[in-house]
Amino acid sequence: MDAASGEAIFQVASDADGLLFMAFHLYDATGRLVAESDGLDRYPDGVTIRCGGGELLLDIPADSGDNIQYRLYNRSGYLLTRSDGARTMIYPLLRMEGVGRNWALPRADDGPRPS
Repeated sequence: MDAASGEAIFQVASDADGLLFMAFHLYDATGRLVAESDGLDRYPDGVTIRCGGGELLLDIPADSGDNIQYRLYNRSGYLLTRSDGARTMIYPLLRMEGVGRNWALPRADDGPRPS
């Protein structure tokens, strides 16, 4: 989460069956919006997003055992955090939040997913 604006830049959640869901608002180093998801969603085939200059912003591999790589900027172009899959760097404007380790997305028959 961007500490300056409170905007959720990248979210990861799992459902009761352990399936991962992700949501993102990805900006480049100039603060231009490059890609955004439509809320929490699964990416079973993986997804790779690069900005116009070719910089890798997000790489979610199809194999859930592989590492996620990312560079997360806020809408002002400040780098919040980056990870090459092995090491993660956290910068001052990043705020991380969690809802507890027992939280999970509801199953399809439990009602709508949170936004």
